[in-house]
Amino acid sequence: MHRFLNTVRLGFFLAIRQVLRTSKWTTFLIVFIMMLTFLNLVATSGFLVGIIEGSSRAFKEQWTGDIMITNRNEKTHIERTNDILSALSSFPQIESYTPRLIAGATIEANWWEKRKEEDANTVGNQIAGIDPVKEDQTTNLSKAVVEGSWLTPGDARGIVIGTAFLQEYSPVADLVSLLRNVKPGVTVRVTVSGGKVTINPGNEGREFATEVDEKTAVTQEFIVRGIVDSKAGFVSSRAYILDSELKKMLGKTDGDVSEIAIKLKPGIDPYYIKTPLLKNGFGDYAKINTADEGAPEFLVNIKLFFSIIGTILGSVSVVVALITIFIIIYINALTRRRQIGIMKGIGVNNFAIEFSYICQAMFYVLFGAAIALVIIFGMMKPYIDAHPIDTPFALIVLVAEPASVAIKFLLVMIVSVFAGYLPARIIVSRNTLNAILGRSN
Repeated sequence: MHRFLNTVRLGFFLAIRQVLRTSKWTTFLIVFIMMLTFLNLVATSGFLVGIIEGSSRAFKEQWTGDIMITNRNEKTHIERTNDILSALSSFPQIESYTPRLIAGATIEANWWEKRKEEDANTVGNQIAGIDPVKEDQTTNLSKAVVEGSWLTPGDARGIVIGTAFLQEYSPVADLVSLLRNVKPGVTVRVTVSGGKVTINPGNEGREFATEVDEKTAVTQEFIVRGIVDSKAGFVSSRAYILDSELKKMLGKTDGDVSEIAIKLKPGIDPYYIKTPLLKNGFGDYAKINTADEGAPEFLVNIKLFFSIIGTILGSVSVVVALITIFIIIYINALTRRRQIGIMKGIGVNNFAIEFSYICQAMFYVLFGAAIALVIIFGMMKPYIDAHPIDTPFALIVLVAEPASVAIKFLLVMIVSVFAGYLPARIIVSRNTLNAILGRSN
């Protein structure tokens, strides 16, 4: 054991000596390559997963909150809504919540100019009756208003329309029927009915279907106050009016709603609220899901797909790192084969020489990865978290979980051990005399 420790110490001493005697520019270049390799390993998969993570955050922040309560499939509304809302108000861990009444609606603009049916400027989708103050406290939708302003309490004739209704904001405007020439200040005609709106939340995603009963249809004019644009598609696919006005149009006299989005205080586990609600029997009258449980199925599938792609790309980066370190150590050992032969000739243990090159490889990886980690966690991640990359599909963030990064770091270190050992072993195993004389075997 003592002999082995001496061999290790000698190998470590030789590694330090070789690194110090290597050109500073060469050392810098090798460390720089290792830094780029580790950056690629972490950042590539991080940005791929970050595409979906950005979408998930948008759904959570602007639609579901931390917990989403919706009607059961066989019901049109959440039963015992008042009891549920009363229970929610008793939790100090809840920062805010917003009940929503959802209905199918047809919105028409410039109807007075219509001369024939093909001139109709209409679109059918969902309309949400909300309390604008509670909604904004929970989802901050006022910040998503790209034109005009958010609804205000008491604005019985105001309506905020999502960009999915409008031709000007749609990349497929020629393929679907959307509203034309609608801006804040324009009057639109909204028609809702006492028909049935089916809302299917949960792991299957959100699927909407509307059965319109023309006999019970109610039409009312509203003035467009603002336009909402959100990366969460369901938010942009709705129009928003006061809940009191939608209740009048639907002829509703009870307090039952279709959705309740709940925002918790920072650091609170959603199950701390969900579990008591279920124990109180509210699960018999509504579906109660956390933001993750209620995530749309397509987001879950795409996130899994991108995670697999990121793993594949990460594996390629590890192979690149292996080859890079192998070539660097092999060339380094090859240029020093005469010194290696002399060390063997004076009795230096083969393992000490091999261990010295393993230490060199680990040195390059350790310093390169350390610089990469400083860049990722000290610069890139904080900046991108504060300023996500804006794309038409989502606000992209960098997903770099410390546990996952630690595993990748250990993987690269293990790879560096083999990448340092193999070329050193090839050179050290050559004939000692030939190595001293500089002859090939």
